[in-house]
Amino acid sequence: MNKFFRMFVFLIASLFAFSVSADEMSDLKDAMKDLQDRIDDLEDSAEDSGAAGWWTKTSVGGYGELHYNNSNGSGKIDFHRYVLFFNHQFNDSVGFNSEFELEHSIAGGGSTIKEKGEVELEQAYIDHNWGEYGMPNTNAKYGVFLIPCGITNEIHEPPTFYGVERNVVEKEICSNTRWEGGIQGTHVIPDMNLTIIAGVHSSLTFTQGDIRSGRDKVASATMNKEAYSGAVRWTGAYPGLELGYSWEYAPDMNEGQTGPQVTGKMHAVHANYMPSRGFGTRAFYGFWDLDCPPVLTDANQCAENGRNHQWGWFTEGSYRFDLTGEQSLGFFVRRQEWDDKAGTKNATTTKNNITMSSVGFNWWLTDQAVLKADWQRKKTFGSNSVLGFNAGVGYNF
Repeated sequence: MNKFFRMFVFLIASLFAFSVSADEMSDLKDAMKDLQDRIDDLEDSAEDSGAAGWWTKTSVGGYGELHYNNSNGSGKIDFHRYVLFFNHQFNDSVGFNSEFELEHSIAGGGSTIKEKGEVELEQAYIDHNWGEYGMPNTNAKYGVFLIPCGITNEIHEPPTFYGVERNVVEKEICSNTRWEGGIQGTHVIPDMNLTIIAGVHSSLTFTQGDIRSGRDKVASATMNKEAYSGAVRWTGAYPGLELGYSWEYAPDMNEGQTGPQVTGKMHAVHANYMPSRGFGTRAFYGFWDLDCPPVLTDANQCAENGRNHQWGWFTEGSYRFDLTGEQSLGFFVRRQEWDDKAGTKNATTTKNNITMSSVGFNWWLTDQAVLKADWQRKKTFGSNSVLGFNAGVGYNF
């Protein structure tokens, strides 16, 4: 019955269509074209006036990662990061980018929940293309942005690196993840495959010379004496290979605190080759030199703690191959060594270095969702080695 009814409707519609004269059909086509022209005019007018809605130029993204860490038999699990990106393009030259993060699942707590998490604004800046001033391939950032140090401080979404945790060396030298408030410029020279970055911004501050603990996160930063940082990146040596140099100069890393001025200088180099399939490698070396004051105070003991010189390096090799569909599997091995108290030397203490060896795999369910596991051995000079196992889940979109 249903089939017969559909055939009957089709037959009536066909007879009606054939009964329409050629002139009537032409008039109908003209009317349809006029209607479409009016719709197009309305859409153009709405876009010009902004009535089309901000959402047409706004994008949302993010990433997150769950970690299980076991050190010498003691395990814990934590949803380490939940991050959202909100970006908006005002026009062809001006946009806004931001990164909003919740760490450790909860920020604040009641009587039964220990407060551990943090809510952080890692990026919030206006991105300005200076092409309108006759300076093509040049952009400026105004606001809060990530410092261009090494490999993972700027690009650290879980599917982009091996291992559950980010490498320790860049955490120590680059203070990953580190952001500051100020102005930063980027210029790209396409013919030379060269990117040049330079910025003026707030500085790391600390009491006893620990670089990573000196992150103010722009929440308590002073800027009476600004800091300067930058990077040079070259991609012309081999397809997919990036060679980079990063630097920073901070005239006073003790700003806003009691005690003498501390000048800091950082230099780092890296190589990054991470193709979507096949062999990959990463390497990094960096160091800090702090001009610690000759008179030590409780507020500043960086020389006494050996923090006046700090260094670290790592090297990594990997191989990634296809499984089925969108899935792929990659294995890696990594060696790290660092010393954040390299200035301390005496007759009995000739080293303060820490070494870590890691091996593991990433199982990409898609290029943007990954399962991870790794095993590590950490050895602090003068202490017994510590064995660890890590497993994790990560994504970005």
